[in-house]
Amino acid sequence: MVSRFEHPAGGYKKIFETVEELSEPVPATVTGRIPSFLKGSLLRLGPGLFEVGDEPFYHLFDGQALMHKFDFKNGQVTYFRKYIKTDAYVRAITEKRVVITEFGTFAYPDPCKNIFSRFFTYFKGVEVTDNCLVNVYPIGEDYYAVTETNYITKVNTDTLETLKKVDLCNYVNINGVTAHPHIERDGTVFNIGNCMGKGASLAYNIVRIPPTQKDKSDPIEKSKVVVQFPSAERFKPSYVHSFGMSENYFVFIETPVKINLLKFLSAWSIRGSNYMDCFESNELLGVINHQSVESGESYISNEHFQRKPISAFETIVSL
Repeated sequence: MVSRFEHPAGGYKKIFETVEELSEPVPATVTGRIPSFLKGSLLRLGPGLFEVGDEPFYHLFDGQALMHKFDFKNGQVTYFRKYIKTDAYVRAITEKRVVITEFGTFAYPDPCKNIFSRFFTYFKGVEVTDNCLVNVYPIGEDYYAVTETNYITKVNTDTLETLKKVDLCNYVNINGVTAHPHIERDGTVFNIGNCMGKGASLAYNIVRIPPTQKDKSDPIEKSKVVVQFPSAERFKPSYVHSFGMSENYFVFIETPVKINLLKFLSAWSIRGSNYMDCFESNELLGVINHQSVESGESYISNEHFQRKPISAFETIVSL
């Protein structure tokens, strides 16, 4: 469906254009020469659907997840793309409106309901999006499309068909995890997400998902928390995009960019807000650099914001 909807992004509307799925791979135009020995597939995710009915998705992080696949063989490339059939996508297409609140787009109650039903819809709690438009990575022998919530979506990397939605909350104590885990050579996955810690205070859990199992069981079922960092503020966790990991340490940088949990929990039920409205900054806090709990070390530096540590490594210092 190639849309002619005029998106409110103005001069940036080109990056907000909706595109259609492809029914089959198409040959790509190659400029230069691709080595004939290069063989395999490159998978990428991003937004592809920016409006449903007459309602736009306002933020670049809100467009519905579209998976891209580039296949390399004998110096040639084919390109293929399909939408991930998440609940957010299927319900939006079915109802022709934004159904689940995204990062920068608020979903209003169903206009077809009567006034009493619409009123009580506000008090059903937070419906978290599964719009997995950020990244794709392997867990065991399977691949999952992911965003930064507790939901990940299993996909068939040959056909790009959507297979299964998985709620990580069913296996470990987290509210959501990053889309940028660390994956060891044997396939072990480490990720981080915020959670409820001791004394009903927020904390950050490092989660380990083991590699492919000899008994062919699902590695996700054997997920466990290996490290927990306390939050500097009880009800305001920092926004976590990624973390660092060396051979022996986890490194987590707790920045002043905060998520106000009270705003978050009341956003849908009272105020009609989106995720972005729940962000705030506490420059007075500075930046807390946590190392793994075993070392018990934390450092405070001047305030700054970062998204991805470039690398983490260990050196031996002789005195």
